[in-house]
Formats: sequence, C-alpha cells, structure tokens
Amino acid sequence: MPETPETPEQPAGSEQVDAILLALRERAKELECLYRVEEILARPDLDVSERLRAVARTVGPGWQYPETCEAVITLGHERHPSRPFTPTPWVMSAPIRVRGREEGRIEVYYLEERPEADRGPFLKEEERLIASIADRLGIWLAMQELAAGDGNGTRGELVVEERDEVWRGPAELLRLSDQTLYLSIARKLINHLCWMGLDEAQDMLREAELGGAGEEAVGEQNVPERRRRPVHEVLLSDRPFLLAAKHLRGAEILALMQKWLQEDKASGFLKTLNNPYSPFGEVADAVRRYGQFLAAGGSLAEPTRHGLQVSLVRRFLTEQLDYIKCAKEYFGQEDFQALLDAMIMTDSSRGRLGGKSAGLLLAHKIVAAAADAEPSLAQVRVPKAAYIVSDALLDFIAHNDLADVLEQKYKDVAQVRREYPNVVQLFKNSHFPPALVRSLTALLDDFGEVPLIVRSSSLLEDRLGTSFAGKYKSLFLANQGERAERLDALLDAIAEIYASVFGPDPVEYRRERGLLDFNEEMGILIEEVVGRRVGRYFLPAFAGVAFSNNEFRWSPRIRREDGLIRLVPGLGTRAVDRIGDDYPILVVPGQPNLRANVAMDEKVRYSPREIDFIDLERRTLRTLPIKEFLAECGTEFPGFEKVFSLLEGGDLRRAARLLVDPEQDDLVATFAGLMDGTPFVRQVAAMLRVLQEQLKTPVDIEFAHDGEQFYLLQCRPQSYADEDAPAPIPKELAPDDVLFTANRYVSNGWVPDITHIVYVDARQYADLDRHEDLLAVGRAVSALNKLLPKRQFVLIGPGRWGSRGDIRLGVNVSYSDINNSAMLIEVARRQGSYVPDLSFGTHFFQDLVESRIRYLPLYPDERDVLFNERFLARAPNLLAEMLPEFAELQHVLRVIDVPAASGGRVL
Repeated sequence: MPETPETPEQPAGSEQVDAILLALRERAKELECLYRVEEILARPDLDVSERLRAVARTVGPGWQYPETCEAVITLGHERHPSRPFTPTPWVMSAPIRVRGREEGRIEVYYLEERPEADRGPFLKEEERLIASIADRLGIWLAMQELAAGDGNGTRGELVVEERDEVWRGPAELLRLSDQTLYLSIARKLINHLCWMGLDEAQDMLREAELGGAGEEAVGEQNVPERRRRPVHEVLLSDRPFLLAAKHLRGAEILALMQKWLQEDKASGFLKTLNNPYSPFGEVADAVRRYGQFLAAGGSLAEPTRHGLQVSLVRRFLTEQLDYIKCAKEYFGQEDFQALLDAMIMTDSSRGRLGGKSAGLLLAHKIVAAAADAEPSLAQVRVPKAAYIVSDALLDFIAHNDLADVLEQKYKDVAQVRREYPNVVQLFKNSHFPPALVRSLTALLDDFGEVPLIVRSSSLLEDRLGTSFAGKYKSLFLANQGERAERLDALLDAIAEIYASVFGPDPVEYRRERGLLDFNEEMGILIEEVVGRRVGRYFLPAFAGVAFSNNEFRWSPRIRREDGLIRLVPGLGTRAVDRIGDDYPILVVPGQPNLRANVAMDEKVRYSPREIDFIDLERRTLRTLPIKEFLAECGTEFPGFEKVFSLLEGGDLRRAARLLVDPEQDDLVATFAGLMDGTPFVRQVAAMLRVLQEQLKTPVDIEFAHDGEQFYLLQCRPQSYADEDAPAPIPKELAPDDVLFTANRYVSNGWVPDITHIVYVDARQYADLDRHEDLLAVGRAVSALNKLLPKRQFVLIGPGRWGSRGDIRLGVNVSYSDINNSAMLIEVARRQGSYVPDLSFGTHFFQDLVESRIRYLPLYPDERDVLFNERFLARAPNLLAEMLPEFAELQHVLRVIDVPAASGGRVL
C-alpha cells in the first residue's frame, strides 16, 4: 500500500508564542491609544468639545475589533460621539470623575455582534484601558478647571469652597498626573514663602537644594564648591503645601497654583517670544499659540503679560526704549497676529519693521484709542500695507556676494558720492532670493493693480534727533500691466531703496551723529497710494505734513505750540520736497484764522500752481500745471470743492462743481472749502495734541486725503532746535559795521564767531548760461563745506537752496554739501525770480533744524533793510586759492575771510 505522507510537527510551544505576540500587539494598540489621547488633550488649538470628540474617535483603534467600534463621551447633558451612530446592547463604560465627583461617562460600543470574551465581547484589558482613559479625562478636566480660575479660586460654575485645605485635591491630582509640573509648582510655592520672609521656608529650600548636607561655606573661598544635587523628595511631598497652609488661606494657595499653571501653559510660547534670537518662523508660531491660549480663556499675571508685550514690541518693531515704553500699552496679541499676516520674511529672519513702519503703527493705535474722547479721530485711516523685515537687505547682499558694499560708510564722503551711481546700478542688476520673490508675487496678487509707494523704513529712521528725513528713497509705482512687469518694477524699486543706504547723504548724516558703526538694516514699507482714479491719472485730493511745533512764525500772535500744516493738492511730494518755483498752503492749527497770505494778490501769487500725480498709462510720476490738469480732468478731481476757489472779478469764492468750467475759469488752490467747511483743521490739531501727549515729544506727521477720508501716512518725533531768548542787538552801529538787517521771519538765535562767508552773487548766478556751470557752483560749495572750519562759516546766496526742479532758482546742493555751515541766508531781489520759500516742514528744512544750522530769508530791496553788498563784492576772494579747479567761478562764488577783510573782527 502506498505510504501516507507525514504531517510536519508543530514547533513546541507555538501556541504560547502566538498568544504572547497577540497580547503584545494588543498592548501596543492600548499604548498607542493612550498616547493619542495624551496628544489630543495637549493640543491648545482645539477647544474642550473638539478635544473630547477627537478622543472619542481615537478610542476605536485601541479595541479588539476597531472596524465596528465607536465611542461617545458624555459630560453633563452634552454628548461627544466619535461619529453619529445608533447605540447597541454591546457596550462597556466607565465614569469620568472630576475632583471626586462624577461628571460624565465614556462608553464604547460594538455596532455588530462579536464573539464572547472576558466581559461579553470585550477583553478585561479593554476594561482597564477604558478606566485609564476615563481617569485621564477626569484629571485633565480638573486641571482645566483649576487653570481657568480667576485668581480667586472661581470659574463660572466652578465655586471653590473657602476651607483651609481647598488646595489638597488639585495638588494631589497634579502630583499623580504630572510630577515635573508638581515639582515646579512646589518650588515656586517655597520661593513665595521665602519672599514672605519665613525662616521655615528658607530651611526647606536649603534642604531641597542641598539635601541638608553640611553647612554652607561662609566668606569667599578659592576652591570650587562641591556640587550637590537637589533632593526631589522634599518637593514631591506635601510639606511645601502644609507649610503654606500655616501662613496662607486655602483660597490664596489655590490662586497661586492657578497663576503658576497658567504660566506653565504659556511657557512654550513665552520662552520663544522672550528669546531675542528666536527665528521668525518660531516667533510666528508662538504668537499664534498665544492667541489660541487667550481664546481658550487663558490669562497671564500682569507682570508676565507686561513683559511679553515688551518682548513682542522689541522683537517686531524696535528696541528704542522711549518707543517701547509707550507701545507696550497699546499693542495686543491680536495686533501682532494681524501684523504677521502682512509681513514678508524668511523663517530664519530676525529683522524688524524699522522706524517708519513702527511709528505709523503706533500712531494709528494711539489715534484709534483716543477716538472716544475726540470723535473726529474716529475717521482717521491708514493705507493697506505690507512690510519687508529689515534683515532682508542682508539676505540680498549675501545672495549677490555684495559684502564689499558694507565698507562704503567708512570711505570719504566725496568717494562715496562718486561711487554711489555705480552702487545703485549694481543693486538694480542683482537678483533677489527666490523666497522673497515668491512672497512679493503673492503680495501683488493680494494688492491687485493699484498704485503703490515703496518706502524706506530703516532701523535708525524716524527717531528723535535722527529722522533721516529725505535721506532714503521712497518710490511711487503705477503697478499696472502684466504681473511679471509689475513684479519687475517692484523689485527694481526695492533694490534702489536698498542702495540708498550707501548714499552720500545718509553716510554723512550717520557720521555726524556717531552712528557709522551701527549695523544699519533697511525695512521696506509697501503701501497702497491714497487717492482716486481720474481718467488716466491717479492722485489724492490733497496731502501734506503737520507739526506740533511751529519753528517759523510769521506773526507775533503765533505761538510755537500752535503748530503748522503744509498742504498741497495731489501727491504730497511737493509738501516735503523743496520746490524751486511753487508754494504750499500754510495753516496754523492753533490759530487757523492767521493765514500767511492775507491780501488777495498774495493769496493768488503764493498758491500752489503745479500738481504731482501718477500717470497710469505712462506708468510714472508726473507734474503738470494745475490749470492744465483741470482742463483735462475737469471737476472729477477728488474733493474738488474742498481744494479750489474761483477767481472772478478780483474776488475769490468757493468753486461749485456744477457751476464752473475748468477750461475757461481761473481756479486757485486755496483750500478755503476744506478749512472753512470741514473739521479738517480741528482734526489735525486734535491728532497732533494726542500724539504729543502720548509719545511725550512733539511730532511731525504726513497725511493724504482722498476727498472723503483722512489717511495717516507717517508719524515721527519732530526735530526741533532749543527755544532761544532774543539776542541783544547793539545800537548806533556804523553802516560799514553792518552786513545786513532783516525784519521778516526772524527767529531767535545766536550765531557767534563766524570767520568766513561763502557768498553766491545772485546777478552773476542768473547770468550763467551753461547747466554744467550751475552744477559746478553746487560742487564748489560742497568742497568748501569740507575745507572751512565747522560752524564758523555762513552761506549767503539767491533763491531756494537744495530745491527740486529748475536749479537756476537756487543753488544745487544736498544735506552733505552744507552740513558744516552755521547758517544759510537766502536772498530775494526784486529784479530777479529768486524768492525764498517758508520751507519749514520740508526734508531740507528738517536737516537744518536737526543740525542746528540757522536759516534766514533776506529781502534786501525792502524798506529799512540794509544789505552791505559792497563788502561782499570788494572783500578779497579766496576761492582760487582754496579751490584752484573752480577758479573760473570767482565772479559768481566768493569766499571771504572775515577777520582778514575787517581788521581782525568776526561776525
């Protein structure tokens, strides 16, 4: 018969091995389930209901038959199921006890019948697992109640009984659930008792730290101390609490526990936000977690909250102590959360927004907070904005291997001036890091095709005494066309602003103020341009600047604290730049009826005649005569009736939009409708007052108005000179001993020991035919500025020095060309077109004020005014001797040694 094949023998003990493996797998499932429960309960981004539902969904995979397992957690009358299902008879449950009382249950169901096991279809291990989950939920809920207390031991329905040992239950729960946290709380409790001056607490602290081993060494020792490890048994016991109970009421102990538990919940983001070296990626996450903590009802002790606000201001905005002192009272977590959404930075960035952005943000918060007391301030807006953090400049430099450019600031300013055009082109032809390009692309999608202004916001900018007014670039962009074109224009503008950090004026400005060694970084502020579209053009109704202090007063009735507003129609560039042949409207907020020009002919003559705007078709900033602009755009001009008056029959009257013909009528920008028919002046006066009160310093602001809404664009401390008493003027001087006299716009001041005069002859300057010769006069003045003794020479010459536009109307100089002079005297002759500008408020004038360079307009052809032109014309001219390369300008530019020309005397 055939052989029967043998059946292989089962390995010995295989059943036991399988059973062990099965048990291990089940145990692994249980541990994974418990781990997931802990993970869910620790998530601060979920509220209580969301966490309980998430725990219910986690339970099923921990049971033997997860495919048919569902769970529900019940607290009070609220059910939190894993998903909607119909209960079945196959259920196991466990009570959820919170501080000794049953508050709910957790139930686990099989939706289909399963084989019989230890407890129906359930395993005895699953019974232990559900009990563990219920216990963990009970402890967690108790901790939530405890941590959410208000410092007096109460929270909503949670009422803490006033008994001596009210702390015992929470402390025991804490010790069972989290020994590390219990150690921390116990240690803080001992510290608190030590601060109360309890000797017993000092002894307990010493025992906990040193284990009671030996006496501490007294006096200075020259050998290292022996390391002693802390003894945790002291802290893990209830001795710290029992000691506290002898000296504090139970509710006080519980309140301290609640405070420290809140701080522990916040410790994660507090450590990140208090660390100045935390990269922005971590900071952003910490700010969001802080917001979730507050939204969940969390609170911080006042000193902790105070310190956190300071850290956030310092981290995002500035390290200036005066700024922080004010800003910490106005900025909350929600402000920094919103700011994060508008910031462009890399995860590793540690930069800030810079001075201009920080100043605007704080000013807006101050104004908004004052709106209840000053209703007119409720209408103040700020433009939509985005911010590139300051250290993006360093990323740009590193990305393009441009580190050598950082040495520019240590070079002679003349060399910096020569090399600056090359630096600009080098930056414009460099590439931006890809991450920054992606962020800017998204920014353009968000803003859409609206005109933008790209503004500097360096770390040093807009501080008291270092405003950097006009030193760095601000560039307008039409922002029209294909996205690639708009992106290219935006990158080009940012590169130019980055390059302006290394320009001659900023370098000289920093050198004068001892700031060359400061590691300057450049933030970028990108804003929507305020205004309306009028045909192919885009512009605001008007814009301007305003100042708390009026440093240039044309009437004795005007006080310094009355302030000043400079207004121009259209873009505000003509309000902050010195314009060679145009005027702003000047208003005194504290004395609105005192106008600089009262007579009819003066109102017309000294009104703005040109307007700046953005041409959306040409995609550039343009200037046109106002008459020509209105002839093209008509009464569609935003805020038309607020800005313009009709000149008719020798009278000015309000221009009614429907009754004028801009092509035929003579329209003058007087702003009469704005000042007489709106609360604008009162609004600006209130804003200046509120900002000065809160910032503890006079301020200057920039603003724009679209015809309906007022927009705040900038706020910074106002640069100002000390208020001097009138200097005594000697009587009965011989005419030859007087260089000039003045009786208009003379401010108090004392400019002694002047040894040299740099004089530009107005008639000879006007006769220069070549543009190159006009520029050469400015270069010669710049060279003399470096050679003559600092603050011992004055500049005297025609027109508006440093103005934008026709350089025939004033000597072509910038700040670094005249920064060593003691005084600038601008001369207006009737036979020429040279008219000094009351230019207080322009960037040029701010430079003079900050540098303590006195300014005086001189009208030598007016009655009772002396001007010793003979002395200026006949005194020996040192120009050819000092600057041989400019000898051909001797008939235009004169350098006079005053002692040599006057027998040893000085001015």
